[in-house]
Amino acid sequence: MAGLRKFFGWLHPNSLTYYLCMKKPAALQPGDTIRLIAPSSPPKDRASLGKAIAAVKTLGFRIKYSDTIFAHDGYLAGSDEERAKDFQAAFNDSKAKAVLCVRGGFGATRILNLVDWDEIREPKIFLGFSDITALSCALWEKCEFPSFSGPVLTSDLVNEKLEAKSWNHTISLLTGEKTTGVLVEEPFNPVQPISLVPGESFGRLMGGNLSMICSLLGTPWFPNFGKSILFLEDIGESPYRVDRHLTQLLDAGVLQTVSGIALGDFRYSDAQRKNDRRRGLQTMESVFLDRLGGLGVPVLMNLPFGHIKPKITLPFGVVTILDSERHNLILQESGVEPVEDEDD
Repeated sequence: MAGLRKFFGWLHPNSLTYYLCMKKPAALQPGDTIRLIAPSSPPKDRASLGKAIAAVKTLGFRIKYSDTIFAHDGYLAGSDEERAKDFQAAFNDSKAKAVLCVRGGFGATRILNLVDWDEIREPKIFLGFSDITALSCALWEKCEFPSFSGPVLTSDLVNEKLEAKSWNHTISLLTGEKTTGVLVEEPFNPVQPISLVPGESFGRLMGGNLSMICSLLGTPWFPNFGKSILFLEDIGESPYRVDRHLTQLLDAGVLQTVSGIALGDFRYSDAQRKNDRRRGLQTMESVFLDRLGGLGVPVLMNLPFGHIKPKITLPFGVVTILDSERHNLILQESGVEPVEDEDD
């Protein structure tokens, strides 16, 4: 009963149905169709995208896309209207069971006000990270649909092949092969995560790229992160810039509402750390401790997700335990609904 009282006390927003009635997409099966979209920046060129498409076909799924993914308008994959239309069409495509982003980059926030969110009525598996965080947040806030923070097509290849560790982890979640249990396990290093603030908590696993989350503050697409396990990653941000982002979330009262924080890879090298110390500057770790250490919630850092290879995939929206003593995130539910056998 103590566990139940603890669980009910953490319900958000004060409703059991919030935890039990999330509408999930159907699990991916061999032969299902994956639709590719480019809602942000374009791939390097048509040839490299073709190689990436050939690689993902090896997983045993059908691939579908419109010519929009080949569009190129500077740092954008076509006009805002084209990208918004393709995003909408992908979710309205009855044959597509999943939507996979070919790249992050920049541009997802530019299409948020062009999407008719009321017309997205059925959840689909939606996969991407970095700039794609904006779309995952909007899908949750507007539709209450989960998504997956994981590989994008063109950035997660090695020698023109899918990076095996990353994609095996992803596929295990998308197919429902893995439904619950620890997220960081072999072949990933289960002792890699570091406990910054000890403790255990649970809530919905929500988050993504730190810069993108801050860019959504004050917009209609910013989710309610209250009582969540907030996961964050970023790239190309020095400690003082990460300090600025975290301070913004503190000043907005966001971080004070979460149940726990999981920090991924921020692409902060040993050389950068050594240089910052030599110059008497704050390191990334000291910024995390200063900005997050007084929140009274457990904080786990150095988890293997973000702009790295290999990386784990995180199901956005599922109930998860953050256990800093076990140095892990522990899924309490699947991000997909099992598909019933037609013979049953």
